[in-house]
Amino acid sequence: MATPIAHKGVVAGAKVQAMTVLDILLHPELVTKAWDYFKNVQTKDVKYQSFLRPDDKPAIWLNQATMAKYRDEMRKYYYNPEKYDTYLEQLGIKYPTVR
Repeated sequence: MATPIAHKGVVAGAKVQAMTVLDILLHPELVTKAWDYFKNVQTKDVKYQSFLRPDDKPAIWLNQATMAKYRDEMRKYYYNPEKYDTYLEQLGIKYPTVR
């Protein structure tokens, strides 16, 4: 949103999303109709098939050395729900910030 026109576009998009959610909440039958359209029109002839097999595992070994190197440094950023209400509170950030 570096320019006024970009800001206007983002605001317009946010309004569309908000009104769509409002429509779904106020008219639950829309969800039923949407699922019907998805199942009987959009995916009637073409079904999604994953490239991953059920027994495929994530390749966590690829970043194992990096994680081992920085693990202790990252621990101070782990969220502690017993001590803080939110992660931002734990980091000392007051939100929303007003300047």
